[in-house]
Amino acid sequence: MGMKQDVLSVMRNWAPEDTAESWDNVGLQVDTLRDIDRMALVLELNLDTWDVLQQYNHDFIISHHPLIFKPLSSVGHNDWSHQVLRELIKKDIGFYVSHTNLDRASDGVTDALMRQFELDIMEQSDIVNGYGKLVSVSKPMDIVDIEDKVPVLAKIIPDQLEIQKIAFCGGSGKSFTQHVIDHGADLYITGELGYHDMQALRQQNVAVMLLRHYQSEVFLLDASQKRLDQLGVDIDIIK
Repeated sequence: MGMKQDVLSVMRNWAPEDTAESWDNVGLQVDTLRDIDRMALVLELNLDTWDVLQQYNHDFIISHHPLIFKPLSSVGHNDWSHQVLRELIKKDIGFYVSHTNLDRASDGVTDALMRQFELDIMEQSDIVNGYGKLVSVSKPMDIVDIEDKVPVLAKIIPDQLEIQKIAFCGGSGKSFTQHVIDHGADLYITGELGYHDMQALRQQNVAVMLLRHYQSEVFLLDASQKRLDQLGVDIDIIK
């Protein structure tokens, strides 16, 4: 039980649960009485990651996306998420979620993404309310200096683009499109945008690098492992 509390303390000190959005569901979603000798880190439990997880004997799983999101009125057999939940309970595997609280935490999702670009940053601030990052670089950059750092799904590059201010948002950045424009960003790097968001940015001559939701968050797993390594527990990253 002591190791479980140590794991929870690391995660809660990093991303306090009370900083998550009110609509979110974070924290210990499945408790366990097992001693924790081996745990897994995933972005989410889905059919692919669960297939891999079943090959190992994990005592505890930490996920970025919730398995239980809306209140459950019943637990059936047909829904895959219910099947996974049944297996977690049957095997007494603990399951912990750190979602929007880790999106807005210091050294959280967006910071892990930013580090991949190895920028010489002069100033940085949040885009809004702890989400995203707006950075000013020490000297103007060209898109070719950074476009190969992380795989890109799609991009919009205005003519004669000179990059001095970059907005980052791991995961879905569509809620912050207008804030990015208002902040005068030259480039917006995020995981997910809608068609109209991309058009709004294009009309304001803001360049866009769209990465995919998964690709913009996956670096969080390595950051999580580094924080948890101090506990001396075997940790598997399942991508």
